[in-house]
Amino acid sequence: MRLPANSMPCARGLPVIAVTLVAALAASGAARAASTASDPSTLLRASIAAPRTVSYVGQFETVRFSSNRATATIVKVEHRAPGLTRRWYVAPEALYGDYIITRGIETYEFDTKHGKLTVTQNAALDDPAAADGNFARVMQNYRALFDGYETVADRPTISVVLINRFTGERAARLWIDRETSLVLKKEEYHANGSVASQTRFEDLRYTQSIPDAIFSTSTPSGYAQLTGPDVGHPSTDIDGAIKDAGFAPYKPRNLPQGFSLVGADVATVAGVRTLHLLYSDGLRSISLFENATGAAADFGSLHPKTIWFEGHDARYVEDGPTTLLTWKEHDLYFALVGDLLEPELVQIAISVVP
Repeated sequence: MRLPANSMPCARGLPVIAVTLVAALAASGAARAASTASDPSTLLRASIAAPRTVSYVGQFETVRFSSNRATATIVKVEHRAPGLTRRWYVAPEALYGDYIITRGIETYEFDTKHGKLTVTQNAALDDPAAADGNFARVMQNYRALFDGYETVADRPTISVVLINRFTGERAARLWIDRETSLVLKKEEYHANGSVASQTRFEDLRYTQSIPDAIFSTSTPSGYAQLTGPDVGHPSTDIDGAIKDAGFAPYKPRNLPQGFSLVGADVATVAGVRTLHLLYSDGLRSISLFENATGAAADFGSLHPKTIWFEGHDARYVEDGPTTLLTWKEHDLYFALVGDLLEPELVQIAISVVP
């Protein structure tokens, strides 16, 4: 589905092993010492800061589970703190050899099969203020508990589980290196308790000796260089964004507990002016897109299924744990995107327009 790029997980987007609850916090000297802290939230905060202070090379695997399939990627990674990272695809075959380099807020995506380099800027990659606010939201909606000791990639870890304060269900579990506070394994769970995704290091070595050439962003000979969208934070000026949309939007009246409207923006994609409303509970997010110009979503290579609710003919696809649901109502086109199961998104959709 082609939607504003700052909102939807991309099929080519690399799974980042660092905690995805928030962007990296500012470096802290407490990162290593925090692994012995008695408060799991302190350890969790240290794990978010760890990539700012810890350099490493390794390989990790990510498996994303949907209702009828599982998709896996294997990536080699070199990371030099605080902000240089190179990720190179080993699997699947369709992505083999492609790589992505991140330098601060800039991301360089090298498509080796098609000779393309796409450069994108994302201010959210380095925004400690936004990270602090999001971490507070996570702690408001989830309880962090210690959950035992295990060895991951030959490193001793302590695991922390996040429990939804409203449902009592486990939402995520992280295995954190007891010495460096780096997250070495992570699992996220659907509301029904099933695993939505798992990422883990299979091999890991800490080192400062990573050559500068590894992070070169020079355009290879014969490559076409493209400019990707500048990805920014949805504005907290909700009213301003709605006014800028040029039409009266609808908002969901039924959201999972803990979710609130945290941002909004308006983007023009392929000539279509689209309002994006972002809801979050700190750990998970839901995006609602609306446009009034008769432009339905483009699912790309994904094959949507048709469902019906409240007399509406809707379509949805699952991309790993992420569900995309689209429908038309009151002369508006809607799209809901979130790491939720299809029945959960349908209940939200029903509440959008009475």
